[in-house]
Amino acid sequence: MSPTPASAKIALTETVLFGGLSAELIQQHVRGIQRDLLTHSRYLHEVDFRAIHPRDLEFLFGCYDERFFGGHCRGALEARRLNFRLSPRMTRTGGKTTCFASPNGDLSYEISIASSILFDGFGKMDRRVNVCGLECDTRLEALQRIFEHEMVHLMELLCWENSDCAARRFQGIAARFFLHRAHTHDLVTRRERAANSGIRVGARVTFTFEGREFTGRVNRITKRATVLVEDPEGKQYSDGLRYKAYYVPITLLKSVAADAASG
Repeated sequence: MSPTPASAKIALTETVLFGGLSAELIQQHVRGIQRDLLTHSRYLHEVDFRAIHPRDLEFLFGCYDERFFGGHCRGALEARRLNFRLSPRMTRTGGKTTCFASPNGDLSYEISIASSILFDGFGKMDRRVNVCGLECDTRLEALQRIFEHEMVHLMELLCWENSDCAARRFQGIAARFFLHRAHTHDLVTRRERAANSGIRVGARVTFTFEGREFTGRVNRITKRATVLVEDPEGKQYSDGLRYKAYYVPITLLKSVAADAASG
């Protein structure tokens, strides 16, 4: 007889509160999930993969749920939907888990992973990265640490309808099941890469747009940089001047200070 939704929730709650695995078994499970993903994925063919699909996240969920939690996480979901999304717009956080409530009260969940952060790092000359207090040598290792973190968020939402990664309960679960030592990450971001090239918020930069060269100041850095260029037809800002905003890939910007120094 299959467990009822209520019993599956109780089983998951008891598992995450009182369960735990040895460090050796955790590492064994993690390596096994790596092998399974690389074997079954149509997109991930190496540890520093160059492509990924939401189905890979769904596969990870199934692997982690079975190996670490005996399938109780899927059982506790009942008939509620769990969606997986890759977000190129998330540039400061590695992942996000969200609970949605429909007008009739039905709940659904979504795990989003910041694909831009994963792909921005792990170049040959890049520094070492740290996710959840653990050093990650490969893009796949970073993906797993981020996904483990989001799994804990999901399980807390399923069991208690709230989740806080800065709280003791969350950190205890993450440590006992995944050996996490922190709830933050230190991945290479576009903001950091830009800063290393002298491109920061407030910096004067030049760029070419439609065959013309423009000079302006960086107002914001996300996936691209927002550059404000003085223009009498532009929007008026708090300094009394008018600017047009251009959204420019960071790689196409040149620092005016860097150009002056090199000259």
